Amino acid sequence: MLKIYYLICVDAIVKAKEVNNHNWKFATLMYLSAFSSLFFMSSIIISEKLFLNDFSYSLFTKNQLKDLSYVKMQAVLLYFVPMILLNYLLIFFNNRYEWLLLKYKPRKGKYITGFMISSITLALICIFI
Repeated sequence: MLKIYYLICVDAIVKAKEVNNHNWKFATLMYLSAFSSLFFMSSIIISEKLFLNDFSYSLFTKNQLKDLSYVKMQAVLLYFVPMILLNYLLIFFNNRYEWLLLKYKPRKGKYITGFMISSITLALICIFI
């Protein structure tokens, strides 16, 4: 599973270098974190609705979540920040991306595009469940 994620990361790095050469690290980290967060959030929502009826992955009570500011804070703290840390540790810590670029061959954006489409599709499924 980690190999697939590394293939996605290598595709994202190569595409980011092509588009945004001087700021590719930040762009790669943000794009991967955003779509990873969307995928993770959608997976949690589907799990809660279909399988784990009594489980709640939340920082706040249901009454507090009626306020939009709590929803935004929860999304950032529970979904986006952990993905930024995870992506940083898996890709950029100790310049690990150099090793990844040597070990895995980029697939012309095939993996990153598939990951983006699957993340958006999963989020759309959450809306209709």
